[in-house]
Amino acid sequence: MSHLRRICLALPFAAALAGAACAAQTPGPATQRQQLQHAAPPAAHPPLALAIRRQQFRQAQINLGSFLDTLGLAKGMSILDIGAGPGYASFLFAEKLQGSGEVYATDIRSDFVDHIAQEAKRRGLKNLSAAVVSEKGLDEFYARHRYDLVLLSNVYHCLDARVDYFTRLRGFLKPGARLVVILYNQTPLFSEDDLVGYEGLLKRLAQEPPESPFLGRLSDATRDLLRDPASSTALKGALVADFNRMLLDPQFYTRFYRESYFIKDLFSPAERDFANWLLMTLTEEGALDGSPDQKDERTMRAVVKLNRLFFIKRFGDFLAQGGRGAYFPVGDANRHTSKYVVYKELGAAGYRLVEESALSPYYDALIMVPKEP
Repeated sequence: MSHLRRICLALPFAAALAGAACAAQTPGPATQRQQLQHAAPPAAHPPLALAIRRQQFRQAQINLGSFLDTLGLAKGMSILDIGAGPGYASFLFAEKLQGSGEVYATDIRSDFVDHIAQEAKRRGLKNLSAAVVSEKGLDEFYARHRYDLVLLSNVYHCLDARVDYFTRLRGFLKPGARLVVILYNQTPLFSEDDLVGYEGLLKRLAQEPPESPFLGRLSDATRDLLRDPASSTALKGALVADFNRMLLDPQFYTRFYRESYFIKDLFSPAERDFANWLLMTLTEEGALDGSPDQKDERTMRAVVKLNRLFFIKRFGDFLAQGGRGAYFPVGDANRHTSKYVVYKELGAAGYRLVEESALSPYYDALIMVPKEP
């Protein structure tokens, strides 16, 4: 299988922005944390300090605190944060409950859970407890409590057998409980379905200056087809192949980056922050050198997300969803953790959607409740 095909199939399986490792489920009192055998290895990735920085940046991007205020949190609630990572959302929940109720933070990494427990003690958050949980299926811990609200932030894609997982979890929810799923807007490779403004895209390409990073990366075969656009089927396929080659190039960003800064006026301030964060993450991991075949799938997802931003800014008017991706049928491998598949899977698990919120250009929040019997 080619590397491009492997990346295409693998893109949905994890979020490159997830500050925490793919988490599973379960909390226990901070002072009586479960001692399970699946503790984080010595070289857990990402390291705790980096995971904290990533989570802080991501939550700032979506203004998580303000979003939580819209959920009608009330004193005495029981809240479960599945895959809490270093605990950013858990701390907010505990503070907003003003010492009342219970907040359970779970993760499969013991270093994250230890950090949450220590930080909760330092902050005096006696209503917050953390527990290590199994990464395989719904951990037995969850059955020990009943919940008014369950949050999964950038975690859904990490879970296996999701219909069974959430069907079982539904049995632990209190009447009127809500399930909140925060998802990254997936940025898979391009397909022909993305070229919704095909004619306009061709005109824009024809207007590109000779030094254009996009025009300069087109293959000779694509250039020949551009001279004879009547062969639209072949040209569409060629453009998609070339665009995907650019998406997968770890060095593509250098064409938009000068003297430690992105080109002036390329991005809005929020977009620039997002691009700088992605670039910082890739730089810290030494991921910007070498060919795509030398990098793991998680790294390549971050590369694709960064490079997608350049297509969004230049050709967004002619691409599906402004360049963030066409909505494929739910069975398509590229979209199997998109929000449309979440609807399908959680629907099969006995939930219905009550609200969808766009937290930022990059994140959506889905609020689900159990269906009536």
